[in-house]
Amino acid sequence: MRSDQMAEILARQGTQRLYAAGDVMLSQGSRGTYLLVLTTGLAKVVQHRRDGTVLWLAFRGPGELLGEVSVLSRGHQLRGADVVAVTPCVTRVLDAHRFRQFVEENDLHADLLDRAMERTRESDEYRAELVTLPVPARLARTLRRLSTLARSRQLTGLTQEELAQAVGASRNSVTEALQDLREVGAVATARKVISVVDTRVLDEWADRP
Repeated sequence: MRSDQMAEILARQGTQRLYAAGDVMLSQGSRGTYLLVLTTGLAKVVQHRRDGTVLWLAFRGPGELLGEVSVLSRGHQLRGADVVAVTPCVTRVLDAHRFRQFVEENDLHADLLDRAMERTRESDEYRAELVTLPVPARLARTLRRLSTLARSRQLTGLTQEELAQAVGASRNSVTEALQDLREVGAVATARKVISVVDTRVLDEWADRP
């Protein structure tokens, strides 16, 4: 079963829950008694480390399951990160028992494993980018991924601090890289809005060594 099909079916079984931008949708350290199906909006996954730092892990968009790992873990694993709404988000809430029953009835263990492996591959790719690509290329790739996730060329709600965390660079470096992308016509910016103007130019910058 494709990921979008699974999300659509699960969404019909859950109850709607709305989140404003900045709301914590799932809390690190909480028990996996339910999961969320994100139907509208953009969220980020961040982990709070013992030394007080906040580690950016991923962005999530419509059609994504949130919190399914702790729900499926046999040892009642606590949630390993916060999920925070970047923009207003619409979700459907499904309790753990109902989700596990759905997985068993539809024999979805292999599909969920594939999904987890894809997320691992994306994480490995991101870590490789941190050590091999300059900041402008990393920013271009981040904006390209976000545009795909949000299903829109207009990205709203993002702060430069969030972009800096996602790119793995200082805020000043991201500001300079964003200015470069503006100057070549790849993007346009306004307050908390980044619009992808020319995907071809953005792709060229994303693929620069």
